[in-house]
Amino acid sequence: MRIGVVSNAYHPDIGGVETHVKRLCAGLTAAGDDVEVITQHAVRSVETVDGVLVRRFPLTVPAGNYRLSVPLWRWLRAHAAEYDVLHAHSYHALAALCAALGNRAPLVFTPHYHGTGHSRFRAALHPLYRPLGRTVMTRASAVVCVTSAERDLVLRDFPAVGTRAVVIPNGTDPRPPARRGAPGKARRILCVGRLEQYKRVDRVIRAMTRLGPEYRLDVVGTGPAADRLRQLAAGLGLAGRVVFHGRLDDAAFDACVGQAAAAVSASAHEAFGMSVADALAAGLPTVATPIPAHREVAGLAGDSAWLRFADPEDEAVLAAALQDAAAAGRTRPAILPTWADVVTATRNVYAAVACRTAPVGAVSR
Repeated sequence: MRIGVVSNAYHPDIGGVETHVKRLCAGLTAAGDDVEVITQHAVRSVETVDGVLVRRFPLTVPAGNYRLSVPLWRWLRAHAAEYDVLHAHSYHALAALCAALGNRAPLVFTPHYHGTGHSRFRAALHPLYRPLGRTVMTRASAVVCVTSAERDLVLRDFPAVGTRAVVIPNGTDPRPPARRGAPGKARRILCVGRLEQYKRVDRVIRAMTRLGPEYRLDVVGTGPAADRLRQLAAGLGLAGRVVFHGRLDDAAFDACVGQAAAAVSASAHEAFGMSVADALAAGLPTVATPIPAHREVAGLAGDSAWLRFADPEDEAVLAAALQDAAAAGRTRPAILPTWADVVTATRNVYAAVACRTAPVGAVSR
């Protein structure tokens, strides 16, 4: 099949949606599909990345949270019929709206829906955006959610989606075995994700003040909160114990995972919780917020996974949980859905949509 994947951003940009789209496109290409990514960027470019043709269209509105490319919309309006299926990603970005308007190509929508904005200002705008979001939800032949918790949110706010909503959990990647450190070496805690306010990395940094000097926090990711978080760490006297790695390639990231004693996610809301799933799949004891998406990942991972829920607003509780996780030692990697599973389930959705069969209503697990 010829698949056009529409995303607000694409690799090498970092984030949960970007990782999802990159892994999905790689799997679709390996399965023999002809995949093109249609995305937006500061400048126009066309390149092939790992066998995937990536079309980047210049931004008309460059604002970080509300990026919009009119050339992207014009391209889709003119060329959407060349694809068997368009697959748009992220309710929280305007690129998906471009995929829904001005063409009649079969549309699959993965909203990565949080039910709110990522800041007070964006949360206030969220109800105003809902009519536009409803346009995408209505236009889509299938709405793919990554957890049942996300599906419940979608149906709460857009009940008309009904049986068009399916659940395909995110996949995980195999990771190298842990490196055995010498006694007395730093106990490294891994925190992965886009550096946004709602990820609450600041709470993890504050909790580090309650841990001994042998503990180190490795922060992997970029985002608008990066400078503020660096200043916070420096102001708390943690500059040498909180290391900001920024964007890492796969080899460097694997090295970080291999050296870590534990992982943490303090995020206030997620559609899935990819960093938690990847940590558990690597056998890393993990501390996470008790949000519905994280609880669902825990259910997928099973009782053998070491996962402790903690409220990041309570520094003492979070610090104690991190200390217990770092002392627990690696466990057997959790058996979670793989990206191959995701690709198989997604291709089944594509086939149903492209052939205009009855609405897809089964929940894939």
